[in-house]
Amino acid sequence: MAHDPSDLAKRNVPVLAGQSILSQVAWTLGSPSVVLPFLAVSFELPMFIAGALVSVRMVGSMIADFFLARSIAARPEKKRGIAMTEIAIGTCLLVAMGVAATGIVPLIAIAFIAVFFLIGLIDEVQNLMLTDLLGDHVHSKSRMMMQYLQLGAGGLGAIGLALLLHELTKDNPPFSRHSVVIAVSATFFLLSALSILAMFEIRKTNSSESNEAKHLGLSLKANIKSIFSMFEHAWFRRYLVMRMPLVVVSLSVPFFALIAAEAHHSSAKGLTAMIVSSASGYLVSAPLWQLLNMKSHRTVMVAGTLMVAITGIVLLAFHYLGIDHEVHLHAIALFIATVAVTGISSARKLYFLDVAPKEQRVQASAAIKSIARLTAVAMSAALAAVAHMHEVSLAVAFIVLCSLVAAAACYLVVLPKPATPDLQGG
Repeated sequence: MAHDPSDLAKRNVPVLAGQSILSQVAWTLGSPSVVLPFLAVSFELPMFIAGALVSVRMVGSMIADFFLARSIAARPEKKRGIAMTEIAIGTCLLVAMGVAATGIVPLIAIAFIAVFFLIGLIDEVQNLMLTDLLGDHVHSKSRMMMQYLQLGAGGLGAIGLALLLHELTKDNPPFSRHSVVIAVSATFFLLSALSILAMFEIRKTNSSESNEAKHLGLSLKANIKSIFSMFEHAWFRRYLVMRMPLVVVSLSVPFFALIAAEAHHSSAKGLTAMIVSSASGYLVSAPLWQLLNMKSHRTVMVAGTLMVAITGIVLLAFHYLGIDHEVHLHAIALFIATVAVTGISSARKLYFLDVAPKEQRVQASAAIKSIARLTAVAMSAALAAVAHMHEVSLAVAFIVLCSLVAAAACYLVVLPKPATPDLQGG
């Protein structure tokens, strides 16, 4: 039976928009970059483990990219898989809190490491399926509308819920307050999973391509060879000069959250402040960076890196002066870092589309993601070690230094020309 594409779009866009908002609320309340590192510190995990959780999550994502990407793309149906990933992530969060209830620190550490690995793996699998699903069922203009609606409505929803939960549980012990936040996050993952099942999906029938894709997806040697071949191109090497310092800049959000957790993990309003500030950052990012990106990607990237550097310098100054006990200071720092990193991420992807030759885009994007993730794993592990052996402020100082280097690299490498995006890149 044939289906009119316009009728399908009218049905599917509201369903997918609602699902994306529910998912955004769930991810914000159970954020692996902000909430879970904060909880790791509050559960008295060693700082090395709390910081290294970023690395563990990225390892999971890399495994999905290396070994599962093409076999996932070959799946004839995606919506049930996406629903299962939402349920799986919510389950991971509940398992982590269940283990944390035992109060046994070594057991909690093992649980958090396992949960972060699984979240990284499952999240990347979901991203791969969702990208393919949206590409097949939603037009470009609708995808853009959905993205900004997701950030705006999802951000507002998360802020409202965080404040409501704070008022309802502010007199409870810390573990009780934290458990309620994670339980609500898991509930929204479940609601998101149920809502996406309401869309109508056109089943693909390409079995021969599916079998070939599964074999290709498992070839580690072929993937590595593909990455090294990209270094023959001057534009790729030039792009990497700008891209590599940005890897460390992107770590500002989890490490700013860690220094906040170090100071406020026992505070009744510490976690609420972190959730509200990060959700507000996503809310502000959409209209702010959309406007500036139309004029110059370089402006966005230089502004974003300098915002991280200046915020980090202020945080360090307050820390060493011993006046960083006010939770609002850390909330503002996390807000600025979230706005900055979100802007940098969108600008670098759009700039990639400007400079990458069309015939090399897919291969180059895969290579850049692999190199960036490997670098991020190594750097976050090193910074976690520094935070453990010394203090988190030294890790923040290194992020500040790399942010200044990144600002210079973006200014010198990125050409100030408008974007003409038509694909998603690295």
